[in-house]
Amino acid sequence: MNAAKRRVVIKIGGSVLTDEASFSPLADRIADFLRIESGIERLYIVVSAMKGATDRTIDRLAPDPEAGSRLRRLLEGDSAAFLPDAKWNRSRYALALLWGEIEAAHALSEALLEEGVRARIVTQLGLFPIVVSGAFLRSSLDLAASRRRFAAFERICRGERVVILSGFGAVNGRGEPALLGRNASDYVAAILSALDDKIDLTIFLKDVEGIFSGFETSRQRLIRMTDVDRLRAAGPEKILDPRVLDIIACDFRVAGSAVGSGGTLVRRARST
Repeated sequence: MNAAKRRVVIKIGGSVLTDEASFSPLADRIADFLRIESGIERLYIVVSAMKGATDRTIDRLAPDPEAGSRLRRLLEGDSAAFLPDAKWNRSRYALALLWGEIEAAHALSEALLEEGVRARIVTQLGLFPIVVSGAFLRSSLDLAASRRRFAAFERICRGERVVILSGFGAVNGRGEPALLGRNASDYVAAILSALDDKIDLTIFLKDVEGIFSGFETSRQRLIRMTDVDRLRAAGPEKILDPRVLDIIACDFRVAGSAVGSGGTLVRRARST
């Protein structure tokens, strides 16, 4: 691959964004990464909401414990939770739940600007490149429609070196905000790699050092390198949304807040 055409995704997890003060050191590391990796044509950054923001929004939208439990089950993919009350299947609730990601995107943009890095922000209120169908709170990816929309997204981002996208959701065929379910920002980052064939690496920043075997046991060991097939067989759902492994089209790294190195490098699925 021509280094001048290289593109990379960094996905920042909500567990890393513990408070407002988290954005500045992250922006500093990202700015250093861009200086070191001078051959990157474009860096996509997918951000989650700050830690706890989604739960606080759920509690505000559904203060009754039973309703809150049902809303959480909807976001986690329990379609049966729609049966008692379908009122949540509305775009305005999806937008309310997305707001933490949208705020985080703007906060990171401001922090990057302090480091001399200008970024374009793209949220589900604009020409977001991922299209979904189905229920507003747990939609399904429409890959063909996303590829068509990505062509328009690519035109508006021409010449932009840094593009920040709010995670968690996408848009439906009418351009309305919709969610991909709970903890879906990892999935959004992985989908990007399937839409942009210039992306050769995705970095998932977590509050753990990487992917471990025997996690939280006496046999815990950091896996330095593996591949998608082995990782899928091991079931890493505690670290990544399992849908990531079905869609990601590039190598990826799972690491702590060290942007450029460390953690676990995962090679893309082997061709069959």
